[in-house]
Amino acid sequence: MSHHRSKRAQHHADAERDQEQHSDKPMLEHAMVPKGTYELLESAAAVEEFVNHVRQVGVIAFDTEFIGEESFRPKICLVQISTAERVALLDPLSGVDPMPIYQLVADTSVLTLVHAGEQDLMAVKQAINGNANHVVDTQIAASLIGLPWPSSLGNTIEHLTGFHIDKAHTFTEWDRRPLSKSQLRYAADDVRYLPLVWSHIKEQLERENRLNWAMQESATQLAGEPEFDPDRQMRRASRGEPLKPAVKTILRELVLLRRELAQAEDQPQRTMLSDGALMELVRRKPDNISALAEIRFVPQPVAQRHGQRIVDCIRAAKSMPPIREEFARLLEDTAVRARIDAMWLAFQTRCMATNIAPNLVTSRAEFTSWLAARIDREHKLAKGLPVEAAPLPFAADDWRAQSIGRWLSDFIDGRGELALRWDAASGGLRLCEDQM
Repeated sequence: MSHHRSKRAQHHADAERDQEQHSDKPMLEHAMVPKGTYELLESAAAVEEFVNHVRQVGVIAFDTEFIGEESFRPKICLVQISTAERVALLDPLSGVDPMPIYQLVADTSVLTLVHAGEQDLMAVKQAINGNANHVVDTQIAASLIGLPWPSSLGNTIEHLTGFHIDKAHTFTEWDRRPLSKSQLRYAADDVRYLPLVWSHIKEQLERENRLNWAMQESATQLAGEPEFDPDRQMRRASRGEPLKPAVKTILRELVLLRRELAQAEDQPQRTMLSDGALMELVRRKPDNISALAEIRFVPQPVAQRHGQRIVDCIRAAKSMPPIREEFARLLEDTAVRARIDAMWLAFQTRCMATNIAPNLVTSRAEFTSWLAARIDREHKLAKGLPVEAAPLPFAADDWRAQSIGRWLSDFIDGRGELALRWDAASGGLRLCEDQM
């Protein structure tokens, strides 16, 4: 039994012991929170009836429980859906077809609510061989009204309603049957409160003229497959430590190979080759299968099946041009680094003063790259060298351009200011009146 499966089994046993205690916990009393526990959709007729109910209401909250560490794509074990009136669970492992629910989620005439729903919507996209449409992610929307990015469902519910939900069964054996009452109650609560949460968020978004921002960002982040970011995988494998350009080149090629092999064998990427294995391969650079077999972090079956490909990958990467960060030499200047640090702090403060989570707008790495390009342009202008137009921080049609882009460009160029006051009522920073 794997470590993850063993941990899930222990959580499952705990849920069975505590099921009566957890299943009887009180619920939030509100007109937009379904009363009772949950409905079990155990037949095609029951599914059809619930689908008809959703079409009348026009809004559905959607979530799934899955196991993601045993296959390349997660195994869906439970589907949860809710309106402001009813909440239901569908067990796809029992033979009940979830396709009508997936088609409903993809229907443009129905608004679908999810929270951190990128992975949950993958089941829909794969089933219908298309995209999910007219979806809003309440995690994204909440970060546009002052909550951090990302905020868990539990924290979002508590912030907006003051009600605390039980999140004890996040990591459990969702593919084991029977599921306990507390597990089913936990699963139902993942969608039970979303209509109410969205009602609170939408009201504030409309008041701030930000509803279209939430819809735009939800559509962008939830469209297509979750983007594979090799640079992010590299940062995680190296734990954020700076790497030499030649080392980065090898690591990037290994990250890409790991994904390819994992997808071909339907395994999680880090089961195929752990981050530790990647870093050890980068460090030792084995040039033959015998040397590869001596690296203890590489699973023996992987070395046997794919040893030659791994060796060939490392050999090819060693002959590639090293990956060098753009403006690397510029960023070695401590004065430039200090300027970027100060600008990043000002940017974060401006975002928070306007109730926008800074790291939803952009990452520190993206901000640094953009600002370094502008500083490099300044240096070239000072030397009389030809330059292109100053790069804009965000695309003109991106909500970020409207919310903070113009201020950011003006502030960087010395034409803008950042004046703040303390708002005792809200307990936070706010822009002074002449900057709002």
